[in-house]
This record gives sequence, structure tokens and C-alpha cells, in this order.
Amino acid sequence: FIPLAHIASSFFLRTRAAGDFTGIAMGEDAEKPQPRDGMLRKVAITFLRLLGVLGALYAFLFGLDLMGMAFKALGGKGAGMLFSITDNPIAGLMVGILSTVLVQSSSTSTSIVVGLVGAGQLSVHNAVPIVMGANIGTSVTNTIVSMAHVGERLEL
Repeated sequence: FIPLAHIASSFFLRTRAAGDFTGIAMGEDAEKPQPRDGMLRKVAITFLRLLGVLGALYAFLFGLDLMGMAFKALGGKGAGMLFSITDNPIAGLMVGILSTVLVQSSSTSTSIVVGLVGAGQLSVHNAVPIVMGANIGTSVTNTIVSMAHVGERLEL
């Protein structure tokens, strides 16, 4: 397995001009790389990294769109009725705390809320207290874990 960046940089190092393959020669007659070759390699690696970041961003946005369409298809407007309790901000905060404590992950809770907002099942106004509750729920989860270690003096 050879990384793509290594292959691209090797190609740029070996082909300096059209038809000039002196860098490929083996043995004593092979030329040493010039300082310009190092610059080409850095440019190629930077370009490939930038391409990777843009590809990852595209995959992330595509995933969010896909999750929103899935919530629309599976839930319809009936799923939105489940979150009618979140009209009260305190109730929304408690829903966020409870959901995070149950799944042990604020990222999961927040991702579900973002998907519901994207699908139009939940308004942004109602989603903010749920996300805040998810962040508070992370602290509750940490407190529960630390309480399990109260009996161990060395660990506490």
C-alpha cells in the first residue's frame, strides 16, 4: 500500500520537463534532486491535502442532507408531534439532558436534533434548549461515572 501523496510527489520529482526522465535512472549516473524538486513535492502534497479536506466536507454535508431526507421519509409530520412538548424551553432542556444520559453521547443527541431541524420536524427555536440540555447531560454522565469511583481513594 503506497499513499497517493507519495505516488504524486514521486511523479513530480522524476519528471522535471516534458520527456526528461533523468530522475528515474538507477545507479551512479542518477542526478541528485534539485531544490526545486522539493518545492514541487510540497505543492503536490498541499494540493492533495486540500483535495482531501474538500472531499471530507462534501461527504459531511451530503450525510447531513441524507439524514434530513431520511427523517422526512420515515417520520412524516407524526414524528414532529412527539416534540411538541419542547415548546417550553425548560421541558426542551430536560429532553436534551435525558436523551444524552440515555445514549451516553451528546454528539448523538445533537446529531439527531440537527437532522430533525433539517427535516423541518423541529424548529430552531425549540432545538436550542435541547442542544443545551445535551451539553448539560454530558456533565451528568461524567458525574455518574465519578460517583462510581468514590469508594476508591486512589482513583478519586
